[in-house]
Amino acid sequence: MSRPRGPRIALGLAALAAAACGDPPGGVCDGVTASALTVQDRKLVGAASAYPADGMLRGRDDELARSQITRRAVAWSALARALASVPFAIDPAAGAPAVLPRWHTWYGADDLRRLFGHLFRDLTPDEMRARAAFTDLALDAAFAWNPTAVDELGSWPPARWQAYLDALDGAEDVAGIGGIDRVQYSPGAARHLLASYASIVGCEGQPTPPEVTDAPGAGPRRMVRETMTLGACSEHGFGPYFVGEGETLEARVDGAGEVRLRTGAAPTAETFDCRGGTCSAAGPAAVWVTVAGDGGGAATLTVDYQETNAPWAPCLTSPFPLDAAVVKADWRRAELGITVPVFDTSADGLRAALGETQEWLPSAEADPGPESIYTLVLPNDARYRLAGLHLMTKELDHWLWVTMWWSADPDSDFGADRPGAITSLDGPWANYKMCVVTAFREGDADPRGGVASVSLAESLAAVHQGAGGPTWCSNPMIELGTGNAASSCIGCHQHGGVDLRSEDILADEVRFPDNGRAQVRNNFVDDYSWAVTAGDQLGRMLSDEVEYWTPP
Repeated sequence: MSRPRGPRIALGLAALAAAACGDPPGGVCDGVTASALTVQDRKLVGAASAYPADGMLRGRDDELARSQITRRAVAWSALARALASVPFAIDPAAGAPAVLPRWHTWYGADDLRRLFGHLFRDLTPDEMRARAAFTDLALDAAFAWNPTAVDELGSWPPARWQAYLDALDGAEDVAGIGGIDRVQYSPGAARHLLASYASIVGCEGQPTPPEVTDAPGAGPRRMVRETMTLGACSEHGFGPYFVGEGETLEARVDGAGEVRLRTGAAPTAETFDCRGGTCSAAGPAAVWVTVAGDGGGAATLTVDYQETNAPWAPCLTSPFPLDAAVVKADWRRAELGITVPVFDTSADGLRAALGETQEWLPSAEADPGPESIYTLVLPNDARYRLAGLHLMTKELDHWLWVTMWWSADPDSDFGADRPGAITSLDGPWANYKMCVVTAFREGDADPRGGVASVSLAESLAAVHQGAGGPTWCSNPMIELGTGNAASSCIGCHQHGGVDLRSEDILADEVRFPDNGRAQVRNNFVDDYSWAVTAGDQLGRMLSDEVEYWTPP
């Protein structure tokens, strides 16, 4: 018997088997329908948990490009932050801890549709026609409202809500609250997409911008926006944030309290005592931000910085903020005789995958249980397993690209350096392997990456094409089809927002060298995001709403 949880929104998303990195248009679909975290689920989970970005990582961009071992350590750390358990806003008393991995609390297309409708309909008719920007306060209020949206629906009386809670039983039911959305957006990413609606709508149906441009960079980029409650004489610290040569960081506090900045460490630290609730500091420097209370009360900190050469994002208001992160999940049915493919990512397996067809082919099949693979049960009692997960974070200007996949042999090659920060987490995360890229070109001259594990070193050497060659990172659960075993997410996503199919990118070696891994543009239309024009097609969703309320 299915649990009385109410209707799900069928978004029609599918695992794009032929698509590098999962969601450019034109892939071959396997018919897996996504099941969103619904309006009633959102009340239970509460507001999505913000991704705790490393504000200093931007200052290590060159180091990461030159060192595979450092790159992998940073990637595992980012995964640990994204996988960490986050408690529900409301404990359903389901006989299991009411927690989800942080990424599984993030916003899906259903949340974004509901949030945008709420925001846009709060504008006046004149503001709608002018496509007026949403204020920070309006965005704050909308995200605070979202977990309570179900209370405005007459279809959810108290008796039905109680039945919904009573039907949850055990850890897999609790995990099922998060749904099987293909793509989920951290609060920073979701907020930026909504704030960019006018730019996104304005780009719909327009000619594709050129690949290379010498136009000026974007304006100030949002770093973080944090709301807090200050006690009398209390302090909240943030950072440090890396501010490069020629860049400026500006912090302000609205509401109670005042903001202070500090650069450097004692004894050479410099402190900025600010007036009027705003502070600024110039780079190069590591900058710490402190919000200090006086009488106490609610306060909101906003941190922005002006980049010297910001990645161009003509179809957004600016590049994504520091705490923007996006996941793309590959869910597989866990019943009806459906198994999970097993892929050989040893050095020999990689050489075979990178052979003539450059295609991932499974070496076996497995039927792992919930103790070794992340498993959930949906409201219709269908059981699913998480086979693979992409994590992209804006901690680097050109994003940090991390991907993990389930393995029947998790402690060899790409799982051999898994740190305690992962193995100590709740859940079966010690059974996933990982690869990472941060740049288009490999800067580490050591094919073996300086790692201690022999199996990992040999696998890294198998995909190393020399210093200056293209970087490699391909998820065998997600990057399926001819050419995709030799692909890389950063290469594919540089074309985010452009009318290209993944097949076109992989097949045209003249225009897109190295299986699309080479950088061929500096004009990143949607700042590496495919979600606006493909996948969730957020641009079309926003445009439909705007056109409905502002007909010609």
